[in-house]
Amino acid sequence: METLYSSQYLHIYLHKTTHNTLELQWLDFVPSADFRVSMLELIRLIQQHGAKALIADNRLLRALRQADLQWSGDLIFKGLSERGGCRFAAVESLDAMNRMGITALVATVIPHTQLTSQFFSTIAEARAWATAPL
Repeated sequence: METLYSSQYLHIYLHKTTHNTLELQWLDFVPSADFRVSMLELIRLIQQHGAKALIADNRLLRALRQADLQWSGDLIFKGLSERGGCRFAAVESLDAMNRMGITALVATVIPHTQLTSQFFSTIAEARAWATAPL
């Protein structure tokens, strides 16, 4: 696992298996402007590394504004799908509001992409599923 990006709110890792998988590890609450900068960096890294899967470790992420969630869903899920991505794995947040927001976002956006998504309770399960051969 290689670190590609690091900030006070987020680490982004690269897993190289039969395909490239990016993993987001959220560290805490993230302000709107910093969240958007992080998502723009993520889409750049998806393109640069030809990622086919994405893991979001949301355990420590707290509630986000609905506008930020919708914007990021359109940018990331549709962007990953348009670039040949096929899997999105999420480890659910400990924050109930964040969990509800992300669950609703995935249910709304993923059906309009080529992505398959699944929620997990542990990062090990999410990694195993996302990095398994396609």
